[in-house]
Amino acid sequence: MYPPLSREFPPVFDGHEDFITAIKPRRAIFGPNGGRDFLADGAVSTDSDAERRGHVDLPRAMRGGLGGCFTSIYLSNERAEYNALAYAIDEMNDVFRVADRSDGHFRVCRTAQEVRKAWAEDAFASVFMFEGADPISWSLKELRVFYEAGLRCLAPTWSRSTIFAHGVAFGGNLPATGLTDLGRELVHECNRLGIILDVSHINPAGFWDMIEESSAPIVATHSSVKAVSPHVRNLDDDQIRALANKGGTIGINFANIFLRPDMQANRDTPLDIVLSHFEHIVKLVGDEHVSFGSDFDGTDIPDVIRDAEGLPVILRELKRRGYSEARLERICNGNFLRVAEAVWR
Repeated sequence: MYPPLSREFPPVFDGHEDFITAIKPRRAIFGPNGGRDFLADGAVSTDSDAERRGHVDLPRAMRGGLGGCFTSIYLSNERAEYNALAYAIDEMNDVFRVADRSDGHFRVCRTAQEVRKAWAEDAFASVFMFEGADPISWSLKELRVFYEAGLRCLAPTWSRSTIFAHGVAFGGNLPATGLTDLGRELVHECNRLGIILDVSHINPAGFWDMIEESSAPIVATHSSVKAVSPHVRNLDDDQIRALANKGGTIGINFANIFLRPDMQANRDTPLDIVLSHFEHIVKLVGDEHVSFGSDFDGTDIPDVIRDAEGLPVILRELKRRGYSEARLERICNGNFLRVAEAVWR
C-alpha cells in the first residue's frame, strides 16, 4: 500500500513539520479547500506547485527517506486565546486517527527505541511537540497528562508572549525580559518529566535563561543561521555555541526568508545557500549539532527541495562534498536521537 522507506541515506528525523494543520479544511493553510489526507499521495505527474498538495504525506516521506519528525501542535493566536487546551487535544487526536488508519505504517512514538523500531519496519515515526506552551496553565498540571499522551518536545512560546516567556515577534520589538518565574518552573518540570525544550521561537533573553535553567540538552527544532541570513528568527554564533555546549542540536529551517541573505520570500533559493547553513554550524561547532528542521507545510521552501521527496538532493550534495556515512547519519537523525536518549525517560 505504501512504498518502503528509502535507504539511500540514513532515515531523516525532521525537527519540525506542520502537516497536522493541513489535514482538515478548517485548519488548512493552503486555502479553504486545502484539507488533505496524510496517508494519500500528494505527488502528481507535473512539476506545477499548484497541483501538488503541501510538502509532506506518508508516500512522499517514504520515497524521500523521511522516517519521522516532531509533529507540531500549533495554535493560531485566535485558538490560543479562545481555548488552547481543547484545540491542542483536537490536533493530537487528529494525529492518533492518522495512526489508526495507517495499518501500522504511521506510529506515534515516545522513545528513541520506538523510533528506530518504526524505521526497521518501514513506518513513519511521529513524536508530539508543542509549538508554544499555550495549552499549559499556571499550575502545570496539564503537562504531565500531555506527557503521558506522548508529548516529548515543547517550546515555551511561539512568536507571541505567554505566561512563561516572550516570543520572537516578526517585525516587532523584542521584549528585553526572558523567562517568567513560571517559565523557569516549566523548564524544571520538563527536565523532571523528560521533555525536550525547544528555543526556536523564544526571544534572546529567554534563550539565555533557558540555557541557564535547564539541566538537560536543549534543541532548536527549526531555526537557521544568522551569519548567513540575518533574520530575527535565526541563531547567532554565540547561541549556536551555547546550544552545542549544552549538548543540543539545531534543525535547519527551510523557510526561504530564513535561508536567504536578503530574507526575501523567493522560492528560487539556490542549493548552495541551503547548504551554507549546515556547513556554517559544522565549521563552528561540529557535525554533532546540526540536523533537519524543515518546517514542511508551515512555510514556503526552495523549489530545489520542493517537498519531502527532495531531501536526498541535500544529502547527495553533502556526500559529494566529502561527508562520510557516519557524519550523514548524525545529521539525518543521530543528533536528535542522541538528545532524545539523554532527555526522555
